[in-house]
Amino acid sequence: MSILLRCLHFALGRPVVPATLFGVWLVILYQVSNRIPKDMPDMLVPQQDKVLHFVFFLGGGATLAASLRLLTKLQGVSLMVAVGLVMGLLGALDEYNQQFIPGRSGLSPADWTADVSGALAGSWFLILLVRRLQEKAEWSRRRDV
Repeated sequence: MSILLRCLHFALGRPVVPATLFGVWLVILYQVSNRIPKDMPDMLVPQQDKVLHFVFFLGGGATLAASLRLLTKLQGVSLMVAVGLVMGLLGALDEYNQQFIPGRSGLSPADWTADVSGALAGSWFLILLVRRLQEKAEWSRRRDV
């Protein structure tokens, strides 16, 4: 098994690793959400912020899915639903908070949709990754027998 697969197997087998990563993600979300726009880089393309929302919440969704999978044994669609609900709430709270930051607008349905879409994509990616790792492990076991 490659080093990358071993690292992923290690990280996805211990709840503390994805839970810590999700905690770090939450801290970063709080910091970014409370930044005043003068500190933010200019947008290079229209709607670039939606892509950033999607990608950022993809990471959060993947780490939350990994944590929930290990802590609650949720899998498949039920895992995606749980991630969608939690991340949807976090995205809504983020949008609500932004309306109180000078120079920011909040309550954007498009931003929230990008947040939830990214989180669902992250959980789906994690499900596929775990499935792939399980297939690799099974293939290795069969080969060694």
